[in-house]
Amino acid sequence: MKKFLLSLLATATLVGCGSKDDNEPVYSPEDGKTIVKNTMESVYDCFKKANDGSFADFLFQVNKKSGDNTWAEYLGEKFYDQYDTQKNGGFNFQELKGIYTWNVVTKEWSKTGSSSNITWIFPATANGTNLNGRAVLENYQDKVITVESDSERFPVKGHIIITVDNKKVAEMKLNNVTFEENTNFLFPNHIDLTIYTEPFTTTVKLTKRTAEEFLFDFSLSSPKGCTTVLRANAKLTSSNYNSFTSVEEAFDNINLIAIQNDLQLVAKVDVKAIHKAGKKIGDLTTEEVNTYVKAELFKVNGGKIADVKYAVEGNDDIIYFIYSDGSKVKAEEYVSDFQEKVKNIFKRFFNE
Repeated sequence: MKKFLLSLLATATLVGCGSKDDNEPVYSPEDGKTIVKNTMESVYDCFKKANDGSFADFLFQVNKKSGDNTWAEYLGEKFYDQYDTQKNGGFNFQELKGIYTWNVVTKEWSKTGSSSNITWIFPATANGTNLNGRAVLENYQDKVITVESDSERFPVKGHIIITVDNKKVAEMKLNNVTFEENTNFLFPNHIDLTIYTEPFTTTVKLTKRTAEEFLFDFSLSSPKGCTTVLRANAKLTSSNYNSFTSVEEAFDNINLIAIQNDLQLVAKVDVKAIHKAGKKIGDLTTEEVNTYVKAELFKVNGGKIADVKYAVEGNDDIIYFIYSDGSKVKAEEYVSDFQEKVKNIFKRFFNE
């Protein structure tokens, strides 16, 4: 069962919250297979857009080796060695505020000015002498969270932006994070995070709707097309989180919707029924997995393409798409050359 849930998420890479209408049209096997195949090809186009973006160029340069470390690691370690970056178990943001400039001759950071934020000015390439890279961290806040007498500081707010040659290549806004307190495990109940990596914008949101219901929403998109969405609605059996002794006891059900361009995967896990039957998720048989987990594949704003079923063949966990005529195709057949194609698209990173 555990492997099956992971496989569902992997299938989502191929492919908001709501239910599908049983009266919606069903695609023929031929049309369904074509939609899946075309969507997979569009995923490769998205990877190409990512590789062509300025963030990928920046990432490639700062991950080049500079001695034993990458350029990013080298710059970071030098800063940590020179300045007191930690205080009271957290990042020393308040006392580090200022402008820091990399000296290409001495290979050290120098504090060259005061500021209400932390600004780093540096060459964007390991061998560069032009200080064309800039990172600015502002509005950083953290909070002490105590779990079973152990206290640690965790970031709850912050904003960082990275530019190269005065062009924004990356940005992250942690608008807010809150945690459940007085629990025996670390438990965030609200997350609002936005990440920009040119040309893609990623948003991650976790919302505590009620004491027993949580909504998770992930989306990635760009002005050039490419849409990935993952939405999950998890309902707990109780608001007394410390009373849970197992995953099966904690969850009532989990509803999942995953969207990749034209494909939409809809799945529901009836965890309450698993617990009622005295079962453990990791011990479910193939038949039990398909009983307690229901998954279907649709075209976005269209009809049903296939049922999604789990099987075990030898030592392999298999996901099948079952089409309207009963024919079935392994999901992996649509991604049989996935690794090779991805490595070819991002070959500059693999050749480093």
